[in-house]
Amino acid sequence: MKEYKLIAFDMDGTLLNSQGVISEPVQEAVEKAIDGGKTVIICTGRSYRELMDYDDRELKRVRYYVCENGALVYDSFVEKAVSAVHIPENLVRHILDLAEQKDAMVYLASGGQNMVNRKDAERMEYFHAERYKDIELRSAILHEDIIRSYREHPVPVEKMNLYSATIELRDQFYELLKDLPLSVIFAEESGLEIMPPGISKAAGFLALCEYLNISHEETIAVGDSDNDVELLKAAGLGVAMGNARFCVKEISDVETADNDHDGCARVIEQYLLKTK
Repeated sequence: MKEYKLIAFDMDGTLLNSQGVISEPVQEAVEKAIDGGKTVIICTGRSYRELMDYDDRELKRVRYYVCENGALVYDSFVEKAVSAVHIPENLVRHILDLAEQKDAMVYLASGGQNMVNRKDAERMEYFHAERYKDIELRSAILHEDIIRSYREHPVPVEKMNLYSATIELRDQFYELLKDLPLSVIFAEESGLEIMPPGISKAAGFLALCEYLNISHEETIAVGDSDNDVELLKAAGLGVAMGNARFCVKEISDVETADNDHDGCARVIEQYLLKTK
């Protein structure tokens, strides 16, 4: 069996179980991998700030994070970005203009910090993104009017989300944005994730592999959702969770157990450390 040096995990639906927890068997497997000299990284759509609860506890020995779908690569040990790519300010303003007066929630990520409107964070179930409600209320900078705040005090933005109240509105936004120099992907039931052109989890992952001088052929990537497809394709071994969407299973090399049955631990044991 081929020897792998690095494993990349998505967070939601992959490393986290359906209760939003990293199970003890998965924690133990991650520790065992690091003790065995392997590199464990996180590849996620979340900002770094949204990961700090885990970074302080279960993932405190994980050094590198590919955040915001690849727009920000962060070294947690020295607390600085390895790389960051920003959406041009004129495009941020254009997207905010489109979102204003619409039934949508705006999310901005800047320097690894997430920002939203307080009133929207308090009703994320309305935007079909309830599983992020607690995270946003605890980790985000909460604005009274995020669009006005940005217009008055623009900041570098690596990633934007638009959470729409309906799928129809999401699709309208997509049609207006798809031909602009941006990376736009579907998220949750009725949301969009918007990054600079050419940015994806795969792009951030490959940039980090180059930084670490590890060939992509020596890596494993594990995921469950649409934004993991290119990541799994980029790795030497792409692994779909048992709970993964069909589009992920279709392109993966192998499939593991679901996130409620310690699928990530099994991948470490069977492929990274080659144990039974």
